[in-house]
Amino acid sequence: MRSLNLINLQKLSVAILTALVSLSGSSSLAEPARVGTAVVSPNASVPFLGVDGIFTLDTTVPSSLHDPRNPGRIVFSRMERFSFYRDLAGENAIAENCQYAYRGAAPDPFYYPRFQSSIWDLFELVSEDAACSGFKYVALRAPHGDPIHMHVRYGGLNSSFEELLGHSTGEADTNRLDPWWSLYCAEGVTACDL
Repeated sequence: MRSLNLINLQKLSVAILTALVSLSGSSSLAEPARVGTAVVSPNASVPFLGVDGIFTLDTTVPSSLHDPRNPGRIVFSRMERFSFYRDLAGENAIAENCQYAYRGAAPDPFYYPRFQSSIWDLFELVSEDAACSGFKYVALRAPHGDPIHMHVRYGGLNSSFEELLGHSTGEADTNRLDPWWSLYCAEGVTACDL
């Protein structure tokens, strides 16, 4: 069963990469999609890919702080349940206890393969709660770096993983806050939210 899941994840990663190549029209993205090449999360050896705990918006990065798309706080439980809050303290819930299934990893269309660790982990909503529907697709760069941080993007029912990944390649536009690079800190670990 485990090998079947790995094969399905590899197929999904290749399909996403192929879709990105066709959308962008760039042959430079085709390089990582060589036959037999699989994209795997840089956190594959970390329990729950490190997607377990409380992460708060980095208040020291203005483009992240002032982007209305970015929840103030996100709570991850074993990479299966995500809760999103408007505020850093977690008192104003947007959606709580949304259940997700892991759908594999995909390379960042702008930074990969130049930065081999620039890989997004993809999650799809599997619960029926209407409050969660705005977070149907979640793409995140799992906790990494020093200090430990992550990047999160999400989209609703009319979104897709391809759309979320595409936010890396758009023209820089401060009015639209593109490209979308939210920055989250591990609460109590990196203290960037103080």
